[in-house]
Amino acid sequence: MNDPYRRLSKREIYRNPWVWVEAHVIVHPNGTPGEHVLICTPAASGVLVVDGSDFILARQPRFGARGACVEIVKGGAEPGEPALACAQRELREELGIEASDWHALGPVWEIPSLVDHPVELFVASAISPAREDQEDVEQVSSVRMPIEECYRAARDGRIDDAVTLAALLRYSTDVPVRSTPR
Repeated sequence: MNDPYRRLSKREIYRNPWVWVEAHVIVHPNGTPGEHVLICTPAASGVLVVDGSDFILARQPRFGARGACVEIVKGGAEPGEPALACAQRELREELGIEASDWHALGPVWEIPSLVDHPVELFVASAISPAREDQEDVEQVSSVRMPIEECYRAARDGRIDDAVTLAALLRYSTDVPVRSTPR
């Protein structure tokens, strides 16, 4: 990885169990000095669930959106947890679903100027029920939607989560997905 920014120093300005924020003193690629904020998270995974001709999505309240969003299941990895294991755990915890077939869709950056990790995307199918185990702060419900209706909802704005839109786009193409090394 050839970082175009010179990172001179950093200080942590906030931390909770899910996210921390750093302020970096930097030199921009054009040579201009400055400061940049970075939102740091554990590595994350997202899961698009396919069940026959339906997708199963999650609906949950989101603070920044000031309301509930319909989105793929996603969440942060435990220390040392591989991306697929994270996706499997999040699906089980949030929607009470296990899947026997998994396909990687590759990484996607949510906000590459501000967030330090991409989200690793997966498709899960051949599903079965499992014990749901949401975190105390979560209020997640499942949304079953025919695939074609889901794409209409993505086009008309009823689904507006960027990571979900990226997963839908990647799922809809027959082009092989490659991870880009960073």
